[in-house]
Amino acid sequence: MVSGFRFGSFVLVLATLFAIVSTALTPAFASGSEKPGDILHVSFGQGVAGEARSFDLETLQGIGTESFVTTTIWTDGPHEFTGVSLYALLQHLGISARDIRAYALNDYSVSIPASDARPGGPILAFAQDGAPIPRRLKGPLWIVYPYDSSPAYRSEIIYSRSIWQLNRLVISN
Repeated sequence: MVSGFRFGSFVLVLATLFAIVSTALTPAFASGSEKPGDILHVSFGQGVAGEARSFDLETLQGIGTESFVTTTIWTDGPHEFTGVSLYALLQHLGISARDIRAYALNDYSVSIPASDARPGGPILAFAQDGAPIPRRLKGPLWIVYPYDSSPAYRSEIIYSRSIWQLNRLVISN
């Protein structure tokens, strides 16, 4: 009986610690401006002058969409990917970037140099073959490069930047 009590107390302490840690790990840009349905959060600027924007799918589509057909190392055969280009997103925000840190739902992150954000470059794909990309298949957003358009896009470095389940960008200028 005593060991059961100790175990229950231990579980209570762990649950409390989990609640404290998860609150402390809330992203710095979470300002309450996010709405249900937002799929991308973008923060940029420095310190207290930093800004943040949240985007739902409709707002991203309103920036302008691009589509291309390409093969990937993660899928079989060619597929059409549709999304907003990284270049167009930066233009829409009116910011220049030095580095873009992309984060996935599980907090995995990659660094993407701003030089990749150019016309004909990667898109934040929200559709594959005309259908939304579900989370279990790398969605709702997946950074996809037009791999078949240039040998430069078929390298381990570029593949490592092709983050899926994207939900956050932190842009340094």
